[in-house]
Amino acid sequence: MDVLSDALRELGSTSRRLLERAARTSPVPPAFGVPAELDRELWSALAELGLLGLAVPEELGGSGGGVTELCVLAEQVGAALPAVPFAGTAAVAAVLVAGLDDGTDDGVARQVLADLVKGTLVVAPAWETFPAQVVPGRRTALRVSDGRVDGALAAVPFGRAADLVLAFAEPLTAVLLDTRRDGVQTRAVESLDVREPVAAVTAQGVAAPLVRIAAFPAAQIQVALAAELVGTAQRALDGAVAYAKDRRQFGRPIGSFQALKHLLADRHVQLDAARMLVHAAAELIDAGESSAAAATTALVAACDAADVTTGDALQVHGGIGFTWEHPSHVYLRRARARRVLLGSQARQLDGLAQLLLGR
Repeated sequence: MDVLSDALRELGSTSRRLLERAARTSPVPPAFGVPAELDRELWSALAELGLLGLAVPEELGGSGGGVTELCVLAEQVGAALPAVPFAGTAAVAAVLVAGLDDGTDDGVARQVLADLVKGTLVVAPAWETFPAQVVPGRRTALRVSDGRVDGALAAVPFGRAADLVLAFAEPLTAVLLDTRRDGVQTRAVESLDVREPVAAVTAQGVAAPLVRIAAFPAAQIQVALAAELVGTAQRALDGAVAYAKDRRQFGRPIGSFQALKHLLADRHVQLDAARMLVHAAAELIDAGESSAAAATTALVAACDAADVTTGDALQVHGGIGFTWEHPSHVYLRRARARRVLLGSQARQLDGLAQLLLGR
């Protein structure tokens, strides 16, 4: 279902063309055994077009768009799967804006946000420290004493390429850890998602500024992650449909067989519903209305749709879908990695139930 305005469709087509050009030099899947690295050329191009600060207010150096625009772009990024930390950057920007809204910023968050939007600074989120509204089951936290940080982070996306790491020491207090300082070490670790390299980060007595926020921007972060997953699932489904039209068995396309026809149709309906929930939640956020339940619902739907769709798409491709050279496993890995990060379906639904019941 297409409910987008002409301006939003133009944003989607413009970003799609940009990402398609980048895909020629950074193909999916990557070469076997070669770890992904930050695509700095694409990162600079996104910054030049104002897309890294798409949902950041103009007075803070951003493009002044809303969460709806952010979701349109996130879906295109999810489909292309470039080696850039788009969802993470959107989350970091939302936290920094929330810190500035709090009114207690000493200028650090404002400067970091400005450099982030311009693309001159890469700030990676330590998801494992984020509050439970986004990442259930807090895995770790950094310790802050007298302005100095100690602790270890197990899996920071694009951690080795990042200039700063944003981690939460408390639910409403974030730390900006400079990876270039003495006392900070980063080490590449194996990642399920082959398009998102991960690093372990340790800090010992490192001075780091704090960003205090009055309210954690959970809804905005949730819908950005959900939109990106919808894009990944849509690309997997499009590939499966195209293959089902071309691949022939018993003298006819395999897509003409009822089992596959129903399977692909079911995934289309499920994915379309998830997309509508994402855009409905984004519109509520932009309107300033209560959006916590809507955003959580959208994320639950998107996680489920991506998990099932990418798995079924790989199955439709048969034996070729299981090889490294085919992109099916890349989409599946992204969906499963996000599932691990954001929690199982049961855990997500339990969180949604508690939210609806006001607990």
